[in-house]
Amino acid sequence: MSSLTTPTSPPPISVFISYSHKDEDLREELDVHLANLKRQGKIQAWHDRAIEAGAEWDAAIKHQLETAQVILLLISPRFIASNYCYDLEMQRAVERHDEGTARVIPIILKPCDWQDSPFSKLQVLPKDAKPITKWDDQDEAFLNVVQGIRRAVASLETETKKALGATLNSPEAIVPFTSSTPTPHTPHPTPCLSTPLLSTYDAATWVGREQLITDLTQKLRDGYRMLAITGITGIGKTALAERLVVEVSENGIPFHRLNFDDRGQGRDFLSGALTLLPKLGETVTTEDQKAPQNALKHLLHTLRNHRFLVQIDSLEMLLQGDEQTGWNAFTDSLWVDFFQQLLAGDTCQSQLLLTSQALPEELEMVGSRYPRSWHRQDLGGLTEVEQLQLFEKYGLKPDGLDSEVLQRFVELYQGHPLVLQVIARDILEKPFNGNVQQYWQRYQAEFDQMVRHQKGNSPRALQLRVKQRVEQALQRLPVDARHMLCRSSVYRRPVPEEFWLAMMEELPEDQQWSALELLKSHNLAEQELRGDGVLLLRQHNLVRSVSRKLLKDDRAAWQRAERKAAQVWLDNYEPEPDAPKLEQVRGKLEAFHHYCEVEEWEAAKEICIDQKVDVQLLRWGYSQELLSLCEPLLGKLDASVDEQCETGIGNAYWSIGKRSQAIDHFQRSLAIARKLGDRGSEGNALGNLGSTYWYRGDYPQAIEYYQQALTIARETDDRRVEVRMLSNLGGTYRELGNYPEAIQYCQQALIIAREFNVPSGELWALRRLGDIYKDLSDYPQAIEYYQQALTIARETDSRGGEAWTLEDLGEVYKDLGDYSQAIEYYQQSLTIAREIGNSLREGTALFNWGAILLKLEQYSEAQQPLQLSLNIFKSLDDLEGEADALLRLGELHYKTGQLDQAREFCDRALALATELGVPLVKECEELQLKIENKKLKEET
Repeated sequence: MSSLTTPTSPPPISVFISYSHKDEDLREELDVHLANLKRQGKIQAWHDRAIEAGAEWDAAIKHQLETAQVILLLISPRFIASNYCYDLEMQRAVERHDEGTARVIPIILKPCDWQDSPFSKLQVLPKDAKPITKWDDQDEAFLNVVQGIRRAVASLETETKKALGATLNSPEAIVPFTSSTPTPHTPHPTPCLSTPLLSTYDAATWVGREQLITDLTQKLRDGYRMLAITGITGIGKTALAERLVVEVSENGIPFHRLNFDDRGQGRDFLSGALTLLPKLGETVTTEDQKAPQNALKHLLHTLRNHRFLVQIDSLEMLLQGDEQTGWNAFTDSLWVDFFQQLLAGDTCQSQLLLTSQALPEELEMVGSRYPRSWHRQDLGGLTEVEQLQLFEKYGLKPDGLDSEVLQRFVELYQGHPLVLQVIARDILEKPFNGNVQQYWQRYQAEFDQMVRHQKGNSPRALQLRVKQRVEQALQRLPVDARHMLCRSSVYRRPVPEEFWLAMMEELPEDQQWSALELLKSHNLAEQELRGDGVLLLRQHNLVRSVSRKLLKDDRAAWQRAERKAAQVWLDNYEPEPDAPKLEQVRGKLEAFHHYCEVEEWEAAKEICIDQKVDVQLLRWGYSQELLSLCEPLLGKLDASVDEQCETGIGNAYWSIGKRSQAIDHFQRSLAIARKLGDRGSEGNALGNLGSTYWYRGDYPQAIEYYQQALTIARETDDRRVEVRMLSNLGGTYRELGNYPEAIQYCQQALIIAREFNVPSGELWALRRLGDIYKDLSDYPQAIEYYQQALTIARETDSRGGEAWTLEDLGEVYKDLGDYSQAIEYYQQSLTIAREIGNSLREGTALFNWGAILLKLEQYSEAQQPLQLSLNIFKSLDDLEGEADALLRLGELHYKTGQLDQAREFCDRALALATELGVPLVKECEELQLKIENKKLKEET
C-alpha cells in the first residue's frame, strides 16, 4: 500500500501587479500593505522584479499574466500612456475577468481619464471611483482596495480548500480499514481530514432527518437570515448545521465558522467581530479596534453587502449561566444589537446558522419580530427508523431479535445520536464483535437498573443518562486509548497531535499512534486546522467532562498528567508565525496553570518569578494575565515570594487604574519587605506608593515616598530605582509648577540611565522632560524628547510605554492645533491599549479623541468615545477621569441644545470635582452658568 502525502494548507494565491515602471514608488507602497498576506503564506505577488535572471522578459510577463489568480491594475496617467501596460496587460486582464478565470482589481493611483478605457467595463470598479490620496486606512479609496484584495484572496483560498477537500475524499485518497482494530501507525503521519471546512458532519455515517433538512434548506433558499438550532449537547446540532452547508454549497456561497467552544476565543462582541472579519476577507481597521460599535458597523456592512454563510457554534458560551443552572442573558449586550440589526436591515446577502444548548429570552424576542427572517429549530433525537439506519451505518445488521434489543436502547436514550454511536462501537468491539445478543446478555442488568432509576424524560435527565453511558463506554476502551483520552483531558485548549502522544511516553511510538487512531475512529478526538496548517486535537465538552472525571478518580494519575502536560507545553509549544506577544509565552502560561492545578508551587514560582514572566507581562501591559499569575501564588511559599506577588498584583491594579487596590497591595509589599529587612524591595514598594499618591494628586505625600525610595536606592546602588525616583520627583515638581527643580531631577535621571544602561529609566526621564517642555510651550523640544522616548519604547518592546508616549505626542499636536495628527496618535495609543488590555490607557485615549471631536464641533462623532471613556473610568473607580468625561458630555449636550441632559452631566461632574478638590470645579461652574442662561433665554 503506497503512502499518501497530504498537504495541510493550500498553496499561496498568485497575484500579478500590472503597473508603469514610472510608478515604481507607488507599487512599492502597495507591496508594504501586501506584506502581511505574504508573511502568512496567503499570496505570492508577481511583478517584473520577480522574473528569474536570464528569462525572456516578454514571455515571462505573459506567463505570469496568464497564470495569475488575482490581477491588480495600478491605473495612472502613465499607465494609460504606456502602450505595453494598456494594450497587452490591461486588455488581457479584462478578457480574463470576462472569462471568469481571474479576479481583476483596478486601483486608481492618480486622477486620469479612465472612463473610456476597457477597464471601465469591469463591474468591480464603480463609475464614481476615486483615486487613492493616502496609503492608509483613513483613505476610503485605499480601504476599499485592500478589502477587495482580501476578499478575492479569501474567496480563492476557500475554493482551493474545497478542491483540496474533494481530492482528499476521493476513493484513491482513502486507506480503508479491514477491521475495527486500528492498523499500527507509522511515525509522524500526515493527517487526512474529511474536509478542511466541515468538522463534524460525515456523509458516511449520517442518517435521517430528511424532512427537517428539506425544510431548513428551503428556508435558507427563501432568504431566511438566521436559523438557530438548539438542543442538548451531543444531539447533533453542529453536524446538522454542516449538513445544511453541504445542501446549499452548490450555490458557491463562501462558508466560515466562529466556534465559541474554543476556550481561546473571547466571549465579548469585539473579540468575535475581530476574529470573524478577517475570515470574511475584511481588513480589521484601527477604527474597528477603537470601539465595539465601529466593529459592529463594519461586520454588519460586510454581511449585508456580500454573500456569506456563517456558522456560529456553541452560542451558549456567550450567555450567563452554565449547564447545571441554565443559561439566560448575553454577557455582552452588543451581541443582541448585532443579531437585531442583522434581522432588521432592509437587505442582507449573508445568512447565519446558530447552534446552542439554549437561547436567551432577549434573542427569542428579537427573532419573533422577524418571522420571515428568523427560525428556531429545536433538535430532538432520531426517529425509530433513523436509529436503526444509524446502527446499520456503523456496521450492525440487526435481525428481528436484535432490533428489539436495540429498540430498548433507543427508548432509554430517546434517540440521542452520540450515545447510540457509542453503543454501536461497543457492540462492534471485542469481545462482542457485532453480536447484539451477547452484548445485551452482558449489560442487561445494567440497563434495567438504569430504567428503574430513570427520573423522567426531561433534557436534564437525558443528559445525565447520556453522561453515564459515555462514561461506561470510555471505561471499556482499550487501556492505552482510554489512558490517552483521560490524560489529554487536562489540556484546556486545542493542541497539536504530539501533545496527546506525549501523554503516553511509556509506550513505543507505534502503540501511541495506534491509541490515537482508535480515538479518532471513535470520534473521541476532534480535529481542526490552525492558521499555519498545524493539525490540532480537542475533546468534545461532554467527552472531556467525563474523561477528566475518570482521570481525577485516580489522584496520582491525574497529578502525573498535569505535570506531564506542563512539561509538554514548556518543551514542545511553538506559536504561529507573527503570533501576538501573549501567544509567544502561551507555553509558559499553560504550564503555570497545570502546576497550580496540582499545587506544584515551586514549579509555578519558577515560571512566574524566576523566569520573569511576570515582568514580561507587565512590560507588555497584560495586566489581567499578570494577576492570574501572582494571585494563585500568594501564601503558598515563603514571605519573599509573597512580597513579589503583592508587588505584581499592585502593579497590575495600578496599570488598569484601580489605584485603591494598588495602594493596598503596595502597602502589604512594603510591610513584608521591612519585616524581611530587604532594603531593595522596601525602596521599590515606597516608589510604587509614591506613584499611586501622585496619580491621586497628593503631591506632598508622593514626594515623601519618592525621597525615601531614592535614599534607599543610593544606599544599595540600585541604579534602576534611583533613575525612576529622580524622574518621578521631576514629574511631581512639574505638577507643582517648579520647572527648574523638575528639569534638574529629570536631567540627573537621564544622565544616570544612559551611563548605566537603564533603558526603562531613560524612557521615563525622556517622557518627563517632554511633559515639562510641553508645559513651557517649547513644542519642538517636547516633540524631540517624546520621539526619543518612543524609539526606546519600541526597541525595548515596552507596549505600555509606547501607548503612553503616543498619547503624549497626541497632546502636543492638540496644543499646536494639528488635530488630525493628534487624533492619529490617540488612535495608535488606543489600539495598543486594547491589544494589551490596559483599560486606563484605553479610557484616556478615548477621552482625548472625543474631546478633540467636540472641539471640532463634530458632536455626533464625539459622543461615543466620550461615553465609552466614562464607562471605563467608572469601572476603574477613576473619579478624576470620570469627572472629566462627565463635564465633556455635559458640554456636548449643551452645544446640541439638550439642556436637561447637559445639566445632569454637569452636576455630576461638579459633585465629583468638589469631592476631589481639583481645578475642574471652576469649569463645571462656568458650564452650569451657561446652561442656566440659555434656558432662561429659551423660556423668554
